[in-house]
Amino acid sequence: MAEGSEVEDGSGASRATGCIVKLVSHGAALLAGVVVGFVVPVLYEQVQNPEIMASPEADFSRAELIAKLDAQEKAYQDLLERSTKLDSSQKEQLTAASTKVVDLEGAVAARLQEIEVIKTKLKKSEGKSAARKKELEAKEAELAGLQAQLAVAIQEKEKLTQDLEISRQETTVARQETEVARGETFSARVDEEWAKFRANTILKVCKKGTINRLDRCRTEVDTAVGKLDRRFKGCMLSRQATPRLVEVTDKRDLSLPTWSEWLAQDSDFAKDKYYVIFCDPSLPEAPEGELSDEPL
Repeated sequence: MAEGSEVEDGSGASRATGCIVKLVSHGAALLAGVVVGFVVPVLYEQVQNPEIMASPEADFSRAELIAKLDAQEKAYQDLLERSTKLDSSQKEQLTAASTKVVDLEGAVAARLQEIEVIKTKLKKSEGKSAARKKELEAKEAELAGLQAQLAVAIQEKEKLTQDLEISRQETTVARQETEVARGETFSARVDEEWAKFRANTILKVCKKGTINRLDRCRTEVDTAVGKLDRRFKGCMLSRQATPRLVEVTDKRDLSLPTWSEWLAQDSDFAKDKYYVIFCDPSLPEAPEGELSDEPL
């Protein structure tokens, strides 16, 4: 009886162990399905949607930066057109005001001379000439009037000068803001192209395999691609064609084209299988503008 009991206990333990193994297997399969179903669509969405490829530190998406640049460009052009017309009008007014000041200064100087002459004549006649006195009073009244006009003319000239300077400063500020917007948009475009290249490379190299194999492949390829950041962006900043990934089709010829580099020679997933064609590294960065859409 004891032996039969032991056999039954052993059979029950075996069945229990089998159930546990099945549960663990099903659980692992379910987890793998969840990981593949979640990770792959997210990565694919990142590649298909450039807007989410911008650097995480960015405050704006590329679309927002482009909209900002368009608005800034329009505002600058409108201001430039208005300021050009205003500048011409203000220059004419300022020229007229300056001429008026010069004329009044000449008139004031002339009246002062005339008054001095009359005073000299009155002094010789010992102030006995009534006509001279009336003439002196008239000239002094004219002088006071001219001096008042001159003061107003000087104020008008100073105001016109300030208005013209403010108008030019506003145009300068608008131009600077537009240049900043262009730089932000350009930087976002470079970051976007780099992020797309990085994600597409991982997807192209790590196509199939178990979850662990795919995870190891993505890690190794992402590390390798990360080392190409500076060279990739250098091509874009010099306005040359965007670097591209090339898969080796003929293993008999492993010589690389000019300005090319193997992707990850220390990885079994990419060794002698993929390389990146870059650009001429001797060319300097170009002024800000449209990036080249041509592949190398």
